[in-house]
Amino acid sequence: MKIFESKYKSVAYQEDKAMMVTRWHPDSIELDESTFKTQIKAWLSEVKRLKPSSLLIDTTHFGFIIEPTVQDWFDQEVFTAYAKAGVQKKAFLVSKDVFSQVALKQHISELRHRTFEVAFFASEAEAMEWLDE
Repeated sequence: MKIFESKYKSVAYQEDKAMMVTRWHPDSIELDESTFKTQIKAWLSEVKRLKPSSLLIDTTHFGFIIEPTVQDWFDQEVFTAYAKAGVQKKAFLVSKDVFSQVALKQHISELRHRTFEVAFFASEAEAMEWLDE
C-alpha cells in the first residue's frame, strides 16, 4: 500500500512483511537540507505509526549528498526512533555512483544510535532475501 509520494521519493508499506519500502527518485538531486529534513520527518512519522520491523531504502537514484551536520541530525532524530518503532533491519539498494555509495556507507558507519542491522545490496532480490531472514 502506498503511503507517501513526492517528487523526491515514494514510500509503500507491505503489511504482510511489516516492511516499509522507500524509493528515492532522480529529482532528489534537487533537494536542499531543509527539504530533505522535511521529507525525512514525514517518512519518520509513518515509521512511528506503522512500526515496520524492516526497511528497504532504494538509493539507486538518490542524488542528495548527506553532509556531516545532516548525518548528526539523522542519527539523533531518526535512528533513535527506530528502537521504539521496532525496526530491526534496514537494507539499502545502493547507487552505482561510487561517491554516493561512499557517502551513504560513511553515514551509516558513524552512527552512535544504531539498534538495528544494516546491509547494502546491488540487487533488490538479495536485499529482500536478507530482510526475510
